[in-house]
Amino acid sequence: MRIIAVIMAVFLWLLGALFFLAAAAPEAVASGKVLPRVVVGFLLFAGGLVLVVFAWRSGKSTTAGGSDGEKSQQEAPGQLSLKALTCPHCGGQADASSVKVGAQGTMSVTCQYCGAVYLIQEEPKW
Repeated sequence: MRIIAVIMAVFLWLLGALFFLAAAAPEAVASGKVLPRVVVGFLLFAGGLVLVVFAWRSGKSTTAGGSDGEKSQQEAPGQLSLKALTCPHCGGQADASSVKVGAQGTMSVTCQYCGAVYLIQEEPKW
C-alpha cells in the first residue's frame, strides 16, 4: 500500500510540474491562463505530499512484533474450551493472567508457585 501511495505521489508531482511549466508558456501568458495552471499545479503537488504523509504514517502503524510497545490481537482459529493448567514441575494450578503470547504467536505460562515457564501446545483439530 505504501509503495502504491508513493508511486501515485511521484505521478502527481510530475503532473504538477507539467502544469507549472505550462503556466510559463507564452501562449498561457497571452491568453491569461497562468493563474489557473499554477493553482492546478499547486493542488497536484499538495495532493502528492498528502499521499506521502499518508504512506509514511500507515507504515508506522502496521509494524508487527510489538517492538514499539504495541500489542496485537489474535483470534482463535476454532472453538476453544478452557481446561485447568497444572505445572509439570510442582503440580500447582496456573492462573489465566500468567499466560503470555510470544512474538511468533507461541503461548507460554509462568507458574506462580515455582516460577517455571512452559509452552502451551495446541493439539491438531482433526
